[in-house]
Amino acid sequence: MSVQFRGWRVPNIKHCILGLVLVVATAAQADTASAPEPRKPIDPNHFLGRWYEIARIPNKLQADCQGATSDWSSASGGQYNVVQTCHVGSPTGPAKMWKGAGRMIAPAKIRIGFFAGLVQKDYWVVDRSDDYSWSIMSMPDRKYVWIMSRRPVLTAPQKAALVARAQSLGYDTARLVYDEQSPAA
Repeated sequence: MSVQFRGWRVPNIKHCILGLVLVVATAAQADTASAPEPRKPIDPNHFLGRWYEIARIPNKLQADCQGATSDWSSASGGQYNVVQTCHVGSPTGPAKMWKGAGRMIAPAKIRIGFFAGLVQKDYWVVDRSDDYSWSIMSMPDRKYVWIMSRRPVLTAPQKAALVARAQSLGYDTARLVYDEQSPAA
């Protein structure tokens, strides 16, 4: 049943609500794919230090970033200070920095608060090497992924192996952008 309004046929409110519910449910279902559960717990003390970003799925915060790093240090009360840096346009471009405070919320899941804790983000270390020379980090919703290394530059076979690992975990590696890192870093 519909109603005439100025020559237009308008469906009744029930049909509009049903249509809206279906659209929202479909959109929500498409976004519910979660990241794979982390494969190995992390020892927070081994995670400390500098990590170099090798590749990432693009995000607004890191637009035009190169030479991205993430520096982890311990803080009081089981917390961690995290300083994420990238350089605009090139590894020697102007630096953009984000400082946060992180804490473990599960064996390989970290919550970091940015902007004095106003923004809270969860990061999962979905895989890592046994010697902590590389890691693959993700948001819980699988929307973003970062391939990180302790070395700024990897060989082509090393990089290909990490991309293949990320792909085997279900990430869309065709969307990856690769950081240009300074070899002297």
